[in-house]
Amino acid sequence: MPVDIRTVERSELPAWQAALEVGFHKSSLAPEHVEPFSEDFAKEVEWTRIQGAHDGGRFVATFRSFATRLTVPGGEVAAGAITNATVSPTHRRRGLLSQMMARDLATAAERGEPVAILIASEWPIYGRYGFGPASDIVTYEIDALSAAFAHGGDGETRLVEPAELAGAAAAIYDAHRRSTPGAIDRSERWWERRMGIDVLNRKPPGTQRCVLALDERGAPAGLLVYHVDENWDDWRPRAKLHVRDLFGTTPAAEARLWRFACEVDLVATVSAEERSVDEPLPWLLRDARAVRQRLKTDFLWARLLDVPAALAARRYLREGELVLEVRDAAGFAAGRFALRGGPDGAQCAPTDAAADVALDVGALSAAYLGGRSLVTLGAAGWAEELRPGGLARADALLRWSVDPWCATMF
Repeated sequence: MPVDIRTVERSELPAWQAALEVGFHKSSLAPEHVEPFSEDFAKEVEWTRIQGAHDGGRFVATFRSFATRLTVPGGEVAAGAITNATVSPTHRRRGLLSQMMARDLATAAERGEPVAILIASEWPIYGRYGFGPASDIVTYEIDALSAAFAHGGDGETRLVEPAELAGAAAAIYDAHRRSTPGAIDRSERWWERRMGIDVLNRKPPGTQRCVLALDERGAPAGLLVYHVDENWDDWRPRAKLHVRDLFGTTPAAEARLWRFACEVDLVATVSAEERSVDEPLPWLLRDARAVRQRLKTDFLWARLLDVPAALAARRYLREGELVLEVRDAAGFAAGRFALRGGPDGAQCAPTDAAADVALDVGALSAAYLGGRSLVTLGAAGWAEELRPGGLARADALLRWSVDPWCATMF
């Protein structure tokens, strides 16, 4: 019998979850937690957006998406966020992911979501579906013993319980989200799970601590969540502090929290993962060589489904016009489009005019959030210049002043 790909019923959620655990090599939930976890998960899942491939009485592939807001340069756009995509080892190379992806993208386009996003487990997979790597993340390692702050770092901080931080976090994070291309929603419920307030969720490290930075009125202006790995070397403290979340409503609040992290007693090293490629941190220090980038890699991938809607939703640093020839094997974004944009708004529509640049939808999607150089993409064969200077004009128009950063794993 052929594999049956369909939406998943509530009663099937534990079996679907078991297939997900197989695909991602996760430990199974304890039997007494399976149904309570499914009950909790069922309150948030959009049932029309959860798919499974069923064969021989069990699920052999999983797929889910959810609606979110994606911040783009100067604005935001509705996006379909794809997650939980797995195929069991017994059913690889049968096109199951391709079928589920095609169904989800078609449905997202019908809903009017101009963009789909995901975090790619492997680079080669998702370019086949028109996705492009739109933002990167960096791991920073700081020598806390020599990190002296030259700029910022003043103001009051307070250690708080997880529930208090979760209550303040949504507003603090939303200030970050609205100013950072690539950022997506985080609800108060999301923060409760992050803090381990939900007893059914996998618990955070036992040394987790929560910090709020306060403004001059005593209101929360920034948050820091960290945990520490204790370590001693011949009776000398060499602990490592891991920054899990650090956001502020102002640069001053963020600077204060970086200083807090670097001045915790007994800590020799501070590690901050999944951070922006353009943190102000090194510029806050008297000696920026106290900070090292230990990893830089792609993170958020984007896929335009409606080119006019997506390009009109963002803003541009300068006034400019551009005609793009977009290739898309799936058909969603294929066509020739005239873009006219500037700081105050943009218009984009199909056109018969001669194109300046031709490129696949994955290349345009990679450049959409303003963090990629189309000149570089062109040199690598991702884009083709059809009129002299076309790539330079496209690059100048699409780039943005803030590097894109998605800090949320989904």
